[in-house]
Amino acid sequence: MNDQKGSVLLVSLIMLLVLTVIGIASVGGISSVEKMAQSHKDYDAAFEMAEAALVEGERWLDAYDGSWKQAHVQTSCTGSYCWKSTCDNGLCFKGSYPIGASTLCEVDSSGAPVWESKSTWTTKAKTYSVSVPAMEAPRYLIEFLCFAPRDPKSYTVPPDYTSWVRIYRITAMGYGVSPDTRVMLQSTYRVD
Repeated sequence: MNDQKGSVLLVSLIMLLVLTVIGIASVGGISSVEKMAQSHKDYDAAFEMAEAALVEGERWLDAYDGSWKQAHVQTSCTGSYCWKSTCDNGLCFKGSYPIGASTLCEVDSSGAPVWESKSTWTTKAKTYSVSVPAMEAPRYLIEFLCFAPRDPKSYTVPPDYTSWVRIYRITAMGYGVSPDTRVMLQSTYRVD
């Protein structure tokens, strides 16, 4: 019987070691689950901020569209309502709008889209007007994409755009608390 006293201690130490390894592994698993949950929460917050900025852009267009003028898309335009390829004040137009000609307004699709430029986002985009707890305030750009007939079966020929509606693309960027969390949303919007 004296030989068995040492084996109980050995088995107990092995069991204690196994339980310690299992405990450490489960703590590591909980830590990674916490990180995934926090990352998902941060993404959701960035998505909501991008969505709020997108809605603000749509509301801005609803308020602005009634005061739209052809002069706003000309290269000689000055003021805060100018649609230019440089996206000043977050308003972008990359194309041609011939006044008095019987040709359509055209969007230039060559080159990179304006919303792919980091400098456009940091220096030109409109900033969401509500203060939010994020790495950066959400921003948005509005692009004028020319016109589409209000009724495709019956419309006038340009330069008479009276039966046409203006089409816009709104691109919004939302940021999370982490600097790596960004969400970009886009909508195509027409004001009737």
